[in-house]
Amino acid sequence: MKILYLFILFTSVSMAQKPIEIIIDSIIHTDLNEQKIREFSIFYTIKNNLNEEVSFFLNTKSIFPSVQSSFRYSRTYTLFQNDNQVQLSRIFTSNIANSKILDSIINMDEIIEKNKDSLLIELKKYREDPMYYQNKKNKSLLQSVFKLKPNESKHFNQKLYWNKKRYAQDDDLEYYLNEDDYYFLRLELTLMKKEFSSILTPQQLVTILENPNFLNGNYYSNKFEIYFKE
Repeated sequence: MKILYLFILFTSVSMAQKPIEIIIDSIIHTDLNEQKIREFSIFYTIKNNLNEEVSFFLNTKSIFPSVQSSFRYSRTYTLFQNDNQVQLSRIFTSNIANSKILDSIINMDEIIEKNKDSLLIELKKYREDPMYYQNKKNKSLLQSVFKLKPNESKHFNQKLYWNKKRYAQDDDLEYYLNEDDYYFLRLELTLMKKEFSSILTPQQLVTILENPNFLNGNYYSNKFEIYFKE
């Protein structure tokens, strides 16, 4: 009876184990006083728990808040204030050069004027080839295929920047980042396959769907405290 119990327990644990996991190892911060910005370095690991190679779509060069990450194959993050999820998308930026955007309303006319030349080049390419954007998206997606060898772990350092403003607003949502509260960060991977059927060719889609080690599903890291005190 004891052996049967242990077998059932071991089987349950094995079945519950996900093929991969994402783990926040540490978060350190540095105040860049000249810019009045706090830089967070998030050290994390993506680990393959299987004895087989796994693959999935993942762009490790971009990261977005989970509240604005619909249909992306990038990493996402969620900020918690005490036990409550912060539903704003403008607390952090992943590029220090863009950190001033957090202080102001985005002026789309200025952005268009600044990038006018590159936009005109893109428009010209599309007029010359109606499949230009489709091919560009297909190429970008295929280049994002992320592979992990059996039981392999890969380590990363993601930078996020906060402008040290405690009052934040996004449309009708308002938050005050009280210094006395506790804050936690969670990383997420939302892995998709069939959702990219409009980007992939039919043969590419079939190949990916028939591969059991090409992963999909939702994966969440541990919550790790992130420092918002002075």
